[in-house]
Amino acid sequence: MRHQLTNITHIVILKRVERCSYMIVNPVDWNLFSVKRSGKQWTIDLARKTCTCNKFQMDHFPCSHALITARERNLDLTSLCVYYYKRQTLIDAYSVPIIPVSHPSSWVVLSFFMGSAILHRCVGGLNPKSKRQSDHLIEGRHASSSERTTTQSCRRCGQSGHNSKRCSNPPLINEGPSRIVPEKHRRKCSIFHSVGLNKQTWPP
Repeated sequence: MRHQLTNITHIVILKRVERCSYMIVNPVDWNLFSVKRSGKQWTIDLARKTCTCNKFQMDHFPCSHALITARERNLDLTSLCVYYYKRQTLIDAYSVPIIPVSHPSSWVVLSFFMGSAILHRCVGGLNPKSKRQSDHLIEGRHASSSERTTTQSCRRCGQSGHNSKRCSNPPLINEGPSRIVPEKHRRKCSIFHSVGLNKQTWPP
């Protein structure tokens, strides 16, 4: 048996044989057995290679319950293992000669792969704001009201493109005692009418 199975398979069998201690085997018929230990019971069918513990049919390799029943029948354990666990299968897998790979300079690269662009992944993902802006490039798609950009205007100098925090221009003050406030920042308030002031000349 040891010469027919691989070394690793033989080691696993020895470990499972150690678990067969204190197991009681009761034959039901020629292929069906009942195994009991510590109040638990398992049913093994050697003809179908199944066990109620499900290890036999999942591994295609005899479990500890199947091993003790095979010993009662004086069966060769190699008959209970699929050919993947056999030494000859491992030898046949490497019987075909493996041709080494030549130098990359001698490889024939197809034209389909020569012009392929390599896309690099951005670290941290795509900025949601830039993603919304890139969606506008899709043909036939219109930006929603939340995606439409607005032009900033400075409350300090009245110019567009920046805000008052980043403004380096002098404040917009007219020649008279009052300064002109941009139309965008003029707010409707009843106090102008109550005190007799004009929006164009407020604040004083």
